Amino acid sequence: MSKITSYSKASNSKLTVKKKKKLGLYFSPEKSAFFYLLPLVLFMLIMVAYPIGRIMYISMTNNIMTRPDLGVQFIGLENYITLFSSVEFWQTTARTGIWTGLSVLGKTAAALGIALLLAKDIAFKKLYTILLMIPWVTPMVVAAVTWRWIFDGQFGMLNYILMQVNILQEPYVFLGHKLSAFIATAITDMWLGIPFLAMMFLAGLQSIPVELHESASMDGANRFQKLTRVTLPMMKPIILVATTMSGIWTFNSFGVIWPMTHGGPVDATQTLIVQAYKLSFGAFDLGMGAAIAVVIFIILTICTLLYKRLLMRQEEL
Repeated sequence: MSKITSYSKASNSKLTVKKKKKLGLYFSPEKSAFFYLLPLVLFMLIMVAYPIGRIMYISMTNNIMTRPDLGVQFIGLENYITLFSSVEFWQTTARTGIWTGLSVLGKTAAALGIALLLAKDIAFKKLYTILLMIPWVTPMVVAAVTWRWIFDGQFGMLNYILMQVNILQEPYVFLGHKLSAFIATAITDMWLGIPFLAMMFLAGLQSIPVELHESASMDGANRFQKLTRVTLPMMKPIILVATTMSGIWTFNSFGVIWPMTHGGPVDATQTLIVQAYKLSFGAFDLGMGAAIAVVIFIILTICTLLYKRLLMRQEEL
């Protein structure tokens, strides 16, 4: 029995030595990347994982800042049940999708047209490129306030121009009517986002081999055929990446809508991010506001995963 006991102790000590050696390899700066990745992991935990977890927890509480007597009560999924049973929430979700689609579609079409023009040898090309970057370097809030003055119903420049050319007989309050306010905020967001997409599309156009266009010309293809058969298929991955990024930014756009309309008139321009802000810092209902923030996070995560899948399919093709 003593021999068996001593043998088992020896085998256990050997296993312990092997485990220590493996742990030594994991924590060795020369043979492991643990210490190099540790700052990044800590940063992601503190700056990403903790805020997401905190918001998810708050979304499951009854946390109304104007009612401190109620305290913070954990209520589970009650906020989400209330949210999904609200007609206003679904109307806001549909409005957000339409507003995002309109803005991204307008930005993409305008940016692609500008990129096609800048890709050619035209006069004052550098000047046009510099002018194109003005919306991109302008702070979002400054641009929104400026466009609010342009659309102003009494002293706005747009009203002045339209009245001078006899299109309007009297001033029109663009931000005071539902449809015009909806379109006006989308136009402002387009103006801000066009430069980024145009620069990305221009870089993509310049990366297309010249030989492809020359071969198409030799085969008798006209400009429209070269655009649809050569340029756009080669640009498809870049357009997919750019529009997805633009869609995510537009979906979360707060700095355009709030300075211009505060979500009005009559919630005509209220998107999900604006509704979350109103609930959190207007009604001081942090639980409901956090619930909408979690819904936005889930929607954008699904869109990102779909984008990744489409991009992988494009690479396989």
